[in-house]
Amino acid sequence: MVTVVDIDPASLALTPGQADTFTLTVRNDGDDVEAYHLSAVGDAADQVAIEPETLLVHPGETGTATASITLAHGGGWPVGDLVLRFEVVPATRPDDLVAVEAIVSIRSFSEVDAVLSPTALEGRRGDATEISIANSGNTHAYADIVVSAGELTVAMDRPRVTIPAGSTESVELGLRAPKLLWRGDPVAHPFFVTVTPEESPAVPLEGTFTQVPVFSRWAFIAALGAAGVLVVVVAVWLAALAWSNAVSPVAASPSPSPTETFVPPVVDVAVELVADELGQAGDAAVVVLDAEVEVDEVPDGALLAVEVEWPDELGLAESTCEAWAAAESDRELEGRPQSGDECLIDPTRSRSRAELAFATPPAGFGGEIAATATRLVKLDGGEVEELETDAGSDFGETDLAIELQPYPFWLEVVIADEPEFDGAPRQATIGVHRTLARDGTDESARMAFELLLPGFAELSFMEGCDGIGANAATCVLFFPSDLEFWAVTATFEALEDPPDAGPVSAAGVELSFGGVPVPPSEVGEMIRGADALLISAADLFPVDVELDTDEAQAGEAVTATVAITYTPLPSDVDEFRDGSWELGVELSWPEALVLNGDPSGCASFDRGICRLPGPADGDRAVITLAFTVADDAFQNGDVAASGASLVYDPTSEADGRDGREQPQVELPREWIGSDEETFFPF
Repeated sequence: MVTVVDIDPASLALTPGQADTFTLTVRNDGDDVEAYHLSAVGDAADQVAIEPETLLVHPGETGTATASITLAHGGGWPVGDLVLRFEVVPATRPDDLVAVEAIVSIRSFSEVDAVLSPTALEGRRGDATEISIANSGNTHAYADIVVSAGELTVAMDRPRVTIPAGSTESVELGLRAPKLLWRGDPVAHPFFVTVTPEESPAVPLEGTFTQVPVFSRWAFIAALGAAGVLVVVVAVWLAALAWSNAVSPVAASPSPSPTETFVPPVVDVAVELVADELGQAGDAAVVVLDAEVEVDEVPDGALLAVEVEWPDELGLAESTCEAWAAAESDRELEGRPQSGDECLIDPTRSRSRAELAFATPPAGFGGEIAATATRLVKLDGGEVEELETDAGSDFGETDLAIELQPYPFWLEVVIADEPEFDGAPRQATIGVHRTLARDGTDESARMAFELLLPGFAELSFMEGCDGIGANAATCVLFFPSDLEFWAVTATFEALEDPPDAGPVSAAGVELSFGGVPVPPSEVGEMIRGADALLISAADLFPVDVELDTDEAQAGEAVTATVAITYTPLPSDVDEFRDGSWELGVELSWPEALVLNGDPSGCASFDRGICRLPGPADGDRAVITLAFTVADDAFQNGDVAASGASLVYDPTSEADGRDGREQPQVELPREWIGSDEETFFPF
């Protein structure tokens, strides 16, 4: 061999957007002067610049060239190893080319930016905007969203987002004033949004919601002026009447003025439902309710009520209705609306419309949403007053068929219950679903997802993967063309003492069909990620058992108290904040003690189970048991209390005022602690 080529370094690590260099050394072991042409080949060839591209090397000597590689900034270069190949071709013997290779390890990086659109909102009661969060990096990113809005009520479909590489996620943000502004000048309410990516600087956003009054300032002044004119006219008329009676006392009494008759307005309403943004199954489906209202004269403060019905599989996440009303109670709703409730829309706007955002099931959905305009109403202190309309009024109705197709792959995360003993590892099941067309187009696929845990947990291992990717948290799966589901079990341990909480997230990072890879920027469009809330809450309700005396004689009294407190969950856990708890506590005692009546403090007591409402934050619930020592007592034993059942009722105070009840949730009984005290008879 007459040509020897060396490259230094043999490998390097590089972040997209940065540059680095290799040194190519060419030695001519031949007998003649040779000109060598140097070039890079392969996927990254256009990212490499070689200087010089031609080396003239004398026999027995070497020449060097510098190869600079600059990967374009952005998400186009996935994390992993890139093989960079160089070819050195002698001018006189082009068939004797020499090739060398180097490895470029592409580092992961995320670059997150956020935009609020629109920033200026306006409405009588509320309005909505959208937070768009973009990740221009090459690995998925996570960001927390915090909103500060003063006295405004904030509604947001999710406070934490996962943004795949090279994609954008949108979060709907609704703002609502506590009450209507009846008159005066518009009031501006500034609000602030902070998007905080992990390990990146926070992105601050600002907006303003301007609440407009029901009656404009000039209309109110005009009304006052008209009232003043009316007072003057009446005064003049009364004075003239008095003068007429004084001059002609025998004159007949004047005829009473005619009373103005109220004429109900004729209202003609056409409603239409439009699919504004349906997306795919599992994503939010946004439906626009458009109402075209024709009326002789809209009464001041009137709102159009539109009854909206949707299937049970959908859940209303957010809306831009002025308010919601329940037809059966004629009250403005304070809690979450349900199918069949009325969306109230301002009919005086140029476009009388409301956006309804529904949560959809990830497995696919087909159904129908219906809207029916029902009446004109006014709101007065939470009461809904129906306004009279002409019998010839026409209130329209419409429906919209919705069909959502699932992602080619979609994930779900299910976390197992708290283990029965402290310190035991926790487990989560990651279900990987594949949607098959079953029309001959399905191909075998290779997909990978990454599992991320909150900071207080550490992954031990995952079972069910065909391989592990770039890190231990990346699971690689090979799907044959006929497989619809795959389950992976992840085992992890809590590193900190409970209580604590955080998301367990699974997001797709790689996908190929029939050996053809999907571009990284499109993986997020093909694999729908998922997350679940991990709550580490052993002894969320600590139990303390105490005896007034731990030894007594036959016939003497013994009192036991069982005190239960509530340890609040972290402030960012909203799941169990507004409702109420019901605890089932199992009580036991030795045969040496005879219970005198039922324990006090229980809502009910049956077969040793005391049921009682859970205490509020920091408060104590106390159960008192009164015993008498048995005559034949001779053996000591324990007075004990432990968790038997734990139920959370999410019905909030607002639901209660609406007369609504939410379905209860069964939670691990291990969240209730246990304790015991030993009694000694003598």
